[in-house]
Order: sequence, then C-alpha cells, then structure tokens
Amino acid sequence: MQKVGFLFGAGAEICYGLPTGGKFALDIFRQDVSNSKKEFIEMRDSIDGSTAYAGEWLPDDYKTRSVSSFGKSVIENIIKDTLEHKREYIISKLNDFESYANNGKKHIKNIDDIIINLLNRQVSNCQLSSVISFNNALNRGNEIFKSHYFSALLLIYKNKNLRDDLQFELKKIIVSILQLQIGALGSCLVKNINDNIFDKKDEDIDLLDDIGEVLRLNYQSAGVIGVEYLYDNFKSENIDSLDDQSKIVYFAKCILEDIFSSVLDYKSLIDSNWHYLYCPKNEWAKFCKISIFLLTVKNYIKQNLPSSIANTGYYDDLKDSIDKSKLKVAKIATTNYNKIIIEKLNEEITYLNGSVAQWYDPHLNKIDTRENMDGKFIVPLPFTQSGTKPMTSIFKSCEYVDLYRDWKEVDYIVIVGFGFNKDDEHINGIIRTLVNDDDKKVIIGRNTSKEETLERLIIEKTNNITVCNVDEKRNIENKLWIDYILDMMSGI
Repeated sequence: MQKVGFLFGAGAEICYGLPTGGKFALDIFRQDVSNSKKEFIEMRDSIDGSTAYAGEWLPDDYKTRSVSSFGKSVIENIIKDTLEHKREYIISKLNDFESYANNGKKHIKNIDDIIINLLNRQVSNCQLSSVISFNNALNRGNEIFKSHYFSALLLIYKNKNLRDDLQFELKKIIVSILQLQIGALGSCLVKNINDNIFDKKDEDIDLLDDIGEVLRLNYQSAGVIGVEYLYDNFKSENIDSLDDQSKIVYFAKCILEDIFSSVLDYKSLIDSNWHYLYCPKNEWAKFCKISIFLLTVKNYIKQNLPSSIANTGYYDDLKDSIDKSKLKVAKIATTNYNKIIIEKLNEEITYLNGSVAQWYDPHLNKIDTRENMDGKFIVPLPFTQSGTKPMTSIFKSCEYVDLYRDWKEVDYIVIVGFGFNKDDEHINGIIRTLVNDDDKKVIIGRNTSKEETLERLIIEKTNNITVCNVDEKRNIENKLWIDYILDMMSGI
C-alpha cells in the first residue's frame, strides 16, 4: 500500500463555500471592527501593570491611550501593492472581460434578454472597439472594448436607459473598471520608463545614476474609487425583487466585485505592519492597528464558515479512501486557517500558515493556544508567511522540520489547490528540496500547466512532477481525483 503525504491549499476549500483570497480581502475591510476592538481592550485590561512586561514592553499610559484600527486610508496602499505586483495579470484578466460577464450571468440568468430590451440589439452585436481605444502607449488594454458585455454596459450608459440613481451607479462601476485597467497599464508604463530612463548611458558619468524614479502613478485614480464603492455599497440582494434596470446595475456590481476579488493583493499590508507587533512602546497606534486587524481576520474566518458544510469535497473524498484502506496516509498539511479539514478528516493536521486556533506572543516569539497565554497582548496567527520572526519560534520550526522528515519517507506527495506563489516560498522550498534532493514524486491537482508549475517551483528533476487538471466536479479525465491518482500510483 502506498504511503502518501497531502498538502491542501485554498483552492481545495472553494467547494465548501469558502472565499478566495481576493474576496477574503474585500470582506475583511467591510467588517465591523467593534468586537475586535473590544477583544483587544479586554486583553489590555487583563494585563498586570506592576509586571516587568507592562513596564518595559508597553508605553507607560497603555491603559488609557486611545485604540485605533485600519481605516479607508489603507485602501490606496492595497491598490498600490496590487498594481505593482499584479499589473500584467490585471491587464490580461480585464482583456478577458467576457469571463467576468459569464460569472455575472450566474446571478442574473436573463441578463441577455434585459440588454436586448434596453438596446434593441443582441449582446453579440455590441462592440465598441472601432469607436473607443486607449492612447497608443496603453493600447495593450484595448481588448476590453471588444467585449460584447462591456460594450453593452457602455451603450446602456450612453443611451441613458436607466433611472437617474441607477445611471449614476452604473457610471461609477464603469469608471472603476476603466481606472483599474488604466492603472495597470500605467503601472507598466511608469515602471518601464523609470527602469530605462536613458536609452544610452555613459557608465563613467555616475551622476546619471542619481536620477531616480521621475514618474509616479496616481493610485487614487487607479482603482481606489472602485474598492471604496464596493466597501460601501455591495450587499446581496433578492434578485427576484429587482426590476430590469436594477438588474443591469446588480449585474455590473457582480462583475466589479469579481474583478477586485480576483486581483486584490492585501499581503503587503501585513508585511509592512507586522514588525509593529514588536514595538508597542514606541509605536502604540500601529501596534493597535495590526493587532486589531489580525483579530478581525480571526473573527471573520470563524463567523463566515458556511452554516452547513457540504458533504462532498476534497476532504470527504480523501476520508472515504482512508476509511476504505486504499492508501496509508502520512502527514497532512494545509495553508488554510480554519478547522474544516480537521472536522472532515479527523486526522492530525499541520497548519503551515498558522490557524485561528494558534495564537502568537510577539513579546516571547511564542506560539500556543489562547488558554496558555493569558495576561498579555497576543494575536491570532493566520499569516505566518508575512513575517519571518514567527517562523523562528520553536513550535513553528519543529512543525516544518517534522513535516519535511515525514514526507521524506513517503512514496508520493499529493498537492491540491495550492498556487506555489512567491510569498509561499517557505512551503515551496520544502517541496523543492523533497523533489530535487530527496527524489520524491509529487502529484499536483490544479488547473495549470506543468511548465508553469515547474517555473514557479524551480524544479530540476522535472520527471518527479506530475500535474493533473481537475475539473469543477473534482474529476480528472472523468474519474474522481483521488481514484485517478491512486490508479496512477499503482500503474493502472
């Protein structure tokens, strides 16, 4: 019987109704932080002011200082990070606007009929690429004007087919989409110019090196408006209660939400603020903000688990195979933060990125359960990859070492729903070592090419990697993913 280790990423939990990373980012900043603030203040009140911890680690007036949280001011930083890190991705995604529209149609199934009634033409007959185009320096983004649905929304706005309040909302949505596309295109342009100010340069004239970045992007006009609109306005509505004009705007809202959910990058917000956890005495306000943010993340994860978890998903499939003794399971790891995987599998799980049950004491660089860490400021640990210091705690270091040693003895490692992103290098490095140095076989279930996976992982022994495309029904070539992989291992 084959001994197999498993790693599950965020993609493995979509079938259970869990949000993707971008949706997660949008929702976090829509949360009411009052409960998290209350939790933080209760933590503060539990601290004994006569201890060395209070005297040396905290400001003298920590009991009475105001407590603040992140506000809308951080949106511009999130947009800046998103455009800097995902500019090419945004351009390509918006140029494929029809994909977003097709997702939006799942909410408004008769949207084509509504558009036909408003415009007196078929959706397929709406195309504005010969009427509207970007400046030549931004022409890579012109594909969006070939989109039938984006063109239809523009024509509906142009013809003033909607009531004034809906017309105004549609305008905001369209402007937000165009600003994000222009922001991504502009970010590419600005980067190219700033990186290559001179076509020719005499390297001996060193003063030319002192000419730094001369162009900057106005992020306020490159996506901030769209995110602010979604934070303030988007709520699920009873579709049946909407008239046709309202359905047009709701359709456009769904598209805008889907766009930002697929591209937003919030991790830099954590990266740039994590170190303030270690200096509350000198940076009290920032210490409060990052602490309350992490508490809000924990509360959001706990509160937004689906009320009833589906009985069909990757964990259920694996559990069934375990119960039928089809394989011998080694350590199972996850990059997710909740307890669904434990409840489903009833196995010991290694949480590689922390979890809602793990708490971190920045004062002692210690990870433990909340019950064992009373009387000081602690934070939930759902963002290990964002700060290197928590990874140096003995608890987390041992978890990684134990996982590596266990997987070193397996026959195969199966990875499902994990993206191998750059900020996952603490995990990528383990996989890379197991493949390149320990000659382990890895089977990856996700919708991507083997070439892209090899590039992301930097693999030398390419024959040790097998990539299988899994469809929405969790099938690989019309067979349930776990059965297909087990047959592959057996050489069937």
